[in-house]
Amino acid sequence: MNLYKPKYIILHHSLTPDSGTVSWGAIRKYHKSLGWDDIGYHAGIEDISGNYEILLGRLFDQVGAHCKDAGRNYDSIGYVFVGNFDYKPPPVRQWDKGVEFVSWLCRQFMIPYDNIRGHRDFNIHKTCPGRRFDVGKFREEVRTLNQEWMVT
Repeated sequence: MNLYKPKYIILHHSLTPDSGTVSWGAIRKYHKSLGWDDIGYHAGIEDISGNYEILLGRLFDQVGAHCKDAGRNYDSIGYVFVGNFDYKPPPVRQWDKGVEFVSWLCRQFMIPYDNIRGHRDFNIHKTCPGRRFDVGKFREEVRTLNQEWMVT
């Protein structure tokens, strides 16, 4: 089943420390070991040699494998921040680049800002995108950036 019109962007964290090298392949390998076709996320962000890079996973028209709760795999885009944000917030540069990319996703897919959610919003046993990741603040920064983009 293809994603026709994603309604949500669901934020995750990898729960693994960001080592500054590419972890994306290891995440893909782990997800495939679970019997999945590919990495479960559509995109993610991680530190690669001191630069935060956006990495692509599944195509945006493919069903994800990142939030089966409430059927969200079928109507959402999964976006993961590589790192563990249960004990400390994400680095400012990672946060800011994440805001930019999720802002772009909202514009491209016409996803309402209120539909930027954490995985924890759909599964009380999850902390994604981390206890120290303020989803409300992130959502507001995406909204503000898109308002600025529309003015310029």
